[in-house]
Amino acid sequence: MNSHFLIGWLIGFAFWAYSISWIYDAINFYGAGTVLSSTITFLLIAYLSVYFGIFLVAVNYFKDHQYKFLMIPSAFFLLEWLRSWVISGFPWLNLGVLSESLWGLLPVIGVAGTSFLIILVIALLLERNKKIISRITASLILLLLFFGPGHYQEGGEEKLKITVLQPLDTNIAEIIKMTNDANSDLVVWPEAVTVYDENISMLIPEKEVVGGFFREENTNFYTSAINMKTGHFYDKRNLVPFGEFQPFGTLLKSFNEFFNIPNSSLSRGDANQEKADWSALICWELAFNKTFTDRVKGTKYIIHMSNDKWYGESMPAQHLQHAKARAVESNKWVVRATLDGISQIISPRSNESSKSLDRGEKGSITHEISLNDIDTFYLKHGDVPLLIISILSLIFGLYSRKNEK
Repeated sequence: MNSHFLIGWLIGFAFWAYSISWIYDAINFYGAGTVLSSTITFLLIAYLSVYFGIFLVAVNYFKDHQYKFLMIPSAFFLLEWLRSWVISGFPWLNLGVLSESLWGLLPVIGVAGTSFLIILVIALLLERNKKIISRITASLILLLLFFGPGHYQEGGEEKLKITVLQPLDTNIAEIIKMTNDANSDLVVWPEAVTVYDENISMLIPEKEVVGGFFREENTNFYTSAINMKTGHFYDKRNLVPFGEFQPFGTLLKSFNEFFNIPNSSLSRGDANQEKADWSALICWELAFNKTFTDRVKGTKYIIHMSNDKWYGESMPAQHLQHAKARAVESNKWVVRATLDGISQIISPRSNESSKSLDRGEKGSITHEISLNDIDTFYLKHGDVPLLIISILSLIFGLYSRKNEK
């Protein structure tokens, strides 16, 4: 068992070291220093690799089980699910998000369910018993992944012309100028450009703006998406550890001050917040499945605002990939505005998406989107169906293995 865990851990370490080296840039952004930034990055990668190690142990444990083709993908699905909430969660780069070609069932089972099916296909192809049935089943699943409804969804008839800004910095005067120059009625700003002030709307009288602001209420301080015309707002729920909240309270305050890590203390938004015809997701909470389905359900389009400036060079492309997957999962457009890239107005049908503004490219994008208030099966039910199937499968697998022994 130890050798299987170690092999899985090493595979995981190689994957995560290659994929999220940008964590170092995020930690070092405020001047934490090379040694501390490298140490924290190593520890995070080492922790994430544990899930790969556990998965390989599960593969070895169920390798002789009659229904191992179901046990193995169930274990993988549950481990990705656990990773999404343990220690505030890191739901990043699930297997199902990596290849757009395999997004045919995203509106039905989502990214996590696609991960399940990819592992199921591999397990079926490696099945030694009932080879013909296993390979036919694997082939049918692959056909659905490659040619399923996710690749052929229809849009709504109602249209909206919208502009996203990518200003590169938080110069509010320049952002207001870009807004007034926009050739649309609705303009979306990036995350947290300034502290919310109702007087700003007087400088953009002819535009409706949904912007990212810091919002103060009583003693609480939120990062929010606010429609300056209607006053509707959404407060971010999934805060970034250390960057926006302290996961261990004041325990690390002295440590953070010594290494120049900001002791941020933003407040977490309520679980149930009022909805408008648009739904907002701020920064990395786009990657949290439960947050995504709860917010987007019953709305017509999605606004995703972010500031990826302090995450290095490779992270923005990964963030954009998550946004594209969310558009397909929900069959709703994702209007993505970032401070310095990558911004894009994303359609569930990739050929309809706007151009993108790359990292470090100042400008705006104006594009017409179609609105859709019909929820996909995945938006309605989320990961619950597969979560139940996976838990019951593993309970059955563990019970039957115990009886074998």
